[in-house]
Amino acid sequence: MKGGATTPAARSGPSSPPSWPLPWPWALGWAAVVTGLTLVGRLTAVEPGAPSLVVPSTGFAVLWMLSRGAGWRSPDWVLLLVCLGVVSTVTGLSWAPAAALVAGAVVQVVLSVVLLRRWSPRTWGVAGGRAPIGTVAAMARVVGAVVVGGIVGGATSALGLALLGDAPDLVGLGLLLGRGLAGGIFVVPPLLVIGRALAVRAPHATDEGGRAELLALVVTTALLYVAAFLPEGVPLAFPLLVVTAWAALRFSTAVAAAHGVVAGMAVVLVTLADHGPFAGDLDPRAGALLAQLFVCVVIVSGLTLGVGRDERRTLLLDVQRAEAAAVEQTDLLRTIIDTMHEGVLVVEGDGEVVLRNPAAGTLRPGDEAFSVRDAAGRVLPVDQMPYRRALEGEDVRGSYVLRPPAEEADLFIEVAATPLPRSTDLPPRAVLVVRDVTQQELQRRELTAFAGVVAHDLKNPLAVVDGWIEVLGDELEDGEVPSRRTVEQTVDKVRTASGRMQSLIRHLLQHATSRDAALDLDDVDVATLAAEVVAGRDASDRVEVGPVPHVHGDAAMLRQLLENLVGNALKYVVPGEPAHVRVDGEAAGDGMVTVRVTDNGVGIPDESKDLVFQQFYRAHAGSVYSGTGLGLAICRRIVDRHGGTITVRDNPAGRGTRIEVLLPAAGTSPAPRPGPGGTTP
Repeated sequence: MKGGATTPAARSGPSSPPSWPLPWPWALGWAAVVTGLTLVGRLTAVEPGAPSLVVPSTGFAVLWMLSRGAGWRSPDWVLLLVCLGVVSTVTGLSWAPAAALVAGAVVQVVLSVVLLRRWSPRTWGVAGGRAPIGTVAAMARVVGAVVVGGIVGGATSALGLALLGDAPDLVGLGLLLGRGLAGGIFVVPPLLVIGRALAVRAPHATDEGGRAELLALVVTTALLYVAAFLPEGVPLAFPLLVVTAWAALRFSTAVAAAHGVVAGMAVVLVTLADHGPFAGDLDPRAGALLAQLFVCVVIVSGLTLGVGRDERRTLLLDVQRAEAAAVEQTDLLRTIIDTMHEGVLVVEGDGEVVLRNPAAGTLRPGDEAFSVRDAAGRVLPVDQMPYRRALEGEDVRGSYVLRPPAEEADLFIEVAATPLPRSTDLPPRAVLVVRDVTQQELQRRELTAFAGVVAHDLKNPLAVVDGWIEVLGDELEDGEVPSRRTVEQTVDKVRTASGRMQSLIRHLLQHATSRDAALDLDDVDVATLAAEVVAGRDASDRVEVGPVPHVHGDAAMLRQLLENLVGNALKYVVPGEPAHVRVDGEAAGDGMVTVRVTDNGVGIPDESKDLVFQQFYRAHAGSVYSGTGLGLAICRRIVDRHGGTITVRDNPAGRGTRIEVLLPAAGTSPAPRPGPGGTTP
């Protein structure tokens, strides 16, 4: 108990009293209630000077001190003693037994308050708490505190009377113990439940009875209690617990508490009027004791059933919320996993897939159709497979090559395999995260080859430039003026080497642009575009542009495509023969257009037709025809980006080559393909 009424002045909130502790005027109200109930209790004494048969005032005194936050030095205790002393004086009770009975009442109130504050500090109405008595355990703590206080208070009164030479008999001792216990149970737990229900208006639960059922409960209770208590000699008291269970299981705990209080009041009053199964030939004290114990059973049973039902409802709601949260979490994780670009698989046993996301496709770790190789190209034995090692409890990280059956291209993958926590009723499981890095690997290899070729092709013309500059330098160092012929040769060689470097740099830029630049798609007049390319090369006498249906594409990239194709057709000619090139096209069906570039040049050998689109491949390497080996590779990238195809054929009219390009027709909007580096528009 606190050292005074020094608790916070007020606590707000929907689940706490409107003001805690209650202000001083409330103490006067409580004093009036306790005084009145003590007077009513004294009226139940069997004879003047005898203890009261009932003492409901002790329960209200407990609520008084709780609501006021009374500490040891609080004036409320003095006011309580004054109230009890005034009643004793008014009712003619001599000072000696009055002191013993008042001491027992005060001990009961003090001990009940102390235990309630210690055992249930968060309960609404006890110490400014907010929590309801929502569990059977919480109700047991409240009832236990009241029971202990009542028994100790009754024992204190009995001890005091014995010391004064007026020791109670066995029935009297039972009455002293029972009346205090009943006074606490009859008031404290029910009113704490009812008070919070009035302060916090909870919505009507769907599993509770309605007004019609409540009316039926009231009528049935009245009829059963009348039948049990008005006829003489009919022992029907304890079967009345049926309606108590009805009230507790079908209505709120507050309704069950109110039902128990009203029924208990009726039982005590009827018994004191010498009616019912607890009256008759019994000692009035014994009848009053039995009636109060019955009331305790009724109230505690109703509150326990009601709180148990509330606890079960709360647990069910918690389970439903937890289930909903688990489902939401599962859906969230499933969505995240399903939208991952990496393949995610859960495997067990011999590679049996328990779970997979869409990115994993039909990949099965134990599929013997694939050979798995490490980064060095060595075939992995079965026991060294990443999933097998993970199933053995090992974390695995590494890069691997999947070699499919037949002649399909290798797949380069990165694998992270992690064992899952083991369960006693499930076989070992592991999660595999598989990332397809084929494009990155091909791009890396391409970049490596690219760097090597660029270094070689730039080094040769630079060596030519350095060589001829050195010739000029040597002559100048000797004091000689270089001859005109030497200067002309030097200028010619340097200009040729510079042209080769410029051509290479131009093709390198085109190579990067064809892979990474975003597409600006629109309907394009290919014939007009081809005519502009021909005019720019001043080749109108060698190139004929025929009709070509409009296509849907990026005009700048299609111009680059035609520049390369027409440029190659004009360059790779038979020595001594004039070039004749024709650009035309026709609709190919299925929303596509075929664009053809046909020449009468040297042609492309059959074994090179599938290779000329590879980077740096030259079908006529070592011949008089110079080149970088990037032109047709650039063309293929441009066509791929447009969702088309490019094919090399022989000229059907004779010597030479025909390049056929299939592109989307105007008015269509096919989804463009990403470049080799994964770039999309």
